[in-house]
Amino acid sequence: MVLERIITKERIMLDISDIDKWTAIEDLAELIVTTVTGSDREVLLNDVISREEKASTGIGKGIAIPHARTSGVPTTVGALGISREGIDFESDDGKPCHLIFLIIAPQQESTKYLKALSEVAAIAKDADRIKRLVGATTPDEAMAVLGEAKGTGY
Repeated sequence: MVLERIITKERIMLDISDIDKWTAIEDLAELIVTTVTGSDREVLLNDVISREEKASTGIGKGIAIPHARTSGVPTTVGALGISREGIDFESDDGKPCHLIFLIIAPQQESTKYLKALSEVAAIAKDADRIKRLVGATTPDEAMAVLGEAKGTGY
């Protein structure tokens, strides 16, 4: 499974609150640049923000997937922010997002990047997993729920 390989415990923020989507993206990007050697904060953020400005990545059901292909990272990487109160990502369903998956890949990468996005889409179809991720109290607990996607066929 790609998500459990690209999102590590160090790149999970629990119970983020009182911020907007731009700050959430910046905070998650910071987790990536401080844990991934060779990443470039400015390039990464510019590319993710540019993508988000074109169209919101709030996919509904409480999930947002800000993402981009960029020269700002050497490998496909992700971070997860969990917000119990929710953050407005201008989702199609108009509801706040409780799970924010930041997925970043080098410009030449397609396979891992698309698989990661597909795995998040699979999580969006599972209300129980969404609830358990939102309720996770430790990064280990969130990682265990992410790892369950092995049986989804992705």
